[in-house]
Amino acid sequence: MTQLQMIKKHFAKGLSLSSYEAMNLYRIASLSRRINDLEEAGVTINRERKADATGRAYVRYSKVA
Repeated sequence: MTQLQMIKKHFAKGLSLSSYEAMNLYRIASLSRRINDLEEAGVTINRERKADATGRAYVRYSKVA
C-alpha cells in the first residue's frame, strides 16, 4: 500500500492526522508533501493549526467531506 493510499484510508475513517502521528503510525516522514500530492490529485484537505500541552505548534490534517 502506498503512503497516499494509507492516508486516504485513514481519512476515510473520519480521522485527522498530524505529522507526528503519520510518522509513528505509517512511517511517513513528510506528511505535508503527501498532503500536497493529494491536493494536486483533487482531494480537498482541511488544515487546523493547534498547539500541544507544551505550547509547540503543529497542524492536523483532515479530508473535507
